[in-house]
Amino acid sequence: MEQIVVALSPFTRRSRSLAVGHRAQELSRGLEPGELVLVHDPVADEHFRAVVADVSFELEDTSYRLEIGGRMTAGEAREWLAPSTGDDHLTTGEIVALLEQLRRSERDVHTALAELRAR
Repeated sequence: MEQIVVALSPFTRRSRSLAVGHRAQELSRGLEPGELVLVHDPVADEHFRAVVADVSFELEDTSYRLEIGGRMTAGEAREWLAPSTGDDHLTTGEIVALLEQLRRSERDVHTALAELRAR
């Protein structure tokens, strides 16, 4: 899981949305839409779950729009960033990722049903 380190402004905290650049964050790889990431605000020393909501490719850089989720403790953040142990046990981060996927899938199904009903 990738960690984004950025000071969150009051506006960002209210809007729960954040734009970041790939180069500025020195990410080890590209992020995918729907991917979960950890956002760390070093000024407030707070950690948040976030999901990649949008990706924009430009000539000089790739930009990501993140939707900021709930706050987590420093211990939870360490668990999220811990690599998988390779056994059959899921990490906290993997469980949360599965729940986020389920929530997104549910929204997609509701949207599709609403479109079908509108026809």
